[in-house]
Amino acid sequence: MHNPSKNALKSDVGKVVNYEGKIYTPPEKKDFLQVFVLETNDGMYIKTGADRFGEYGYGDRVRVEGKLSSPRNFAGKGGRVFDYIDYLGKDSIYYEFKKAKVEVLEKADLNNVPGILFDLKKRFLDNIGHVLGEPHAALAGGLVVGEKTALGKDLLDDFRRSGLIHIVVLSGYNITIIAASIRRMLSFLPRNAGIILGGIGIVLFGILVGGGATVVRSCIMALIALFAEILRRDYDVVRALFIAGALMLIHNPLILLYDPSFQLSFLATLGLVMLSSPIEKKIGFITERFGIRALVASTVATQIFVSPLIFYMMGELSLVGIFVNIAVLPFIPLTMLLVFLAGFFGFIFPWISQVAGWASHIALSYELFVVRSASRLPYAVMTLPAFSGWIVVGFYAFYMALFWKLPSVVSQFIFAKKSSI
Repeated sequence: MHNPSKNALKSDVGKVVNYEGKIYTPPEKKDFLQVFVLETNDGMYIKTGADRFGEYGYGDRVRVEGKLSSPRNFAGKGGRVFDYIDYLGKDSIYYEFKKAKVEVLEKADLNNVPGILFDLKKRFLDNIGHVLGEPHAALAGGLVVGEKTALGKDLLDDFRRSGLIHIVVLSGYNITIIAASIRRMLSFLPRNAGIILGGIGIVLFGILVGGGATVVRSCIMALIALFAEILRRDYDVVRALFIAGALMLIHNPLILLYDPSFQLSFLATLGLVMLSSPIEKKIGFITERFGIRALVASTVATQIFVSPLIFYMMGELSLVGIFVNIAVLPFIPLTMLLVFLAGFFGFIFPWISQVAGWASHIALSYELFVVRSASRLPYAVMTLPAFSGWIVVGFYAFYMALFWKLPSVVSQFIFAKKSSI
């Protein structure tokens, strides 16, 4: 996003004003509101809360009336302050309507790629909503197309406390499943044609789900892997991760400091790449059945890398996350497939959609039960008071020294076999 001037609307703050423009982002339904970004006729971007049941869509030309305000930082747990001003500012959003009246002046012409994809997403969510009750439909939407906002604050908190929030924010895990599914569906095509169409499919899916930092990073890495396959070259996942991060920072350097999704996604992937394999080799006492050993290794690896930042930002870390991931993740690919079938067949064969919806309802009920139960366990979460960000910097400097400067120390100190005493 790009604004003509950060202070262009400063004189209107605190006043009831109206602006005309278009809806710049697909509206997201929250508990009591529908939220989108308004692009005014003057090129300003305003975060806008509107009637939850209003019929608004991406690209609609609208007139918005309400009390204009400037974003404010707010306090979180343990006295932490979330930098909401710069979080919005990284996308050139400097003003907001907490609640506004929205009049649709002209419905959007959906004869363009983003419009068609966003309309398809809306209809897909409607289809699964018809066959799944809440909160099952909300969880299904989060798993497949990243539509997490309808889950509600309490249930989202349960997912955080149980260490499973990554499955409903369309993490790299979900994207990997979807990318692999796209490749399998195109496997009947000639090699290069399948790779190229697979890349196009990944790009289109990234647009459909809204292109958040995690999605963009995952899609870029998937495209690099496909490009390496075309060239018949080895795919270096660490190099791909840093190329993806560099491209995203070139596009918007502010995400490095003010986008928690980018920060956590990058660190989690780095931890997965660097540590999961060595850890898996050292936990041979855990069974390989159902991929449990790999799940434990990947969960521990990512937690090692993201825990300092999570503690700093949120003040808490799930202590039951490993067990919840083991109990739930093996069922996620099947659940995503059933949800996809329920949504897809809703367009053509409603009775098949009902059957798939019934099956996915069972899987989703199990996952919700595990999450709710785990989040309510005593000592499910470790909490810490607020502390200096320099401590976090120190942690990651220590990590870098271990993994890049002192590999022998790492191998001896962390991964070497225990000597008998």
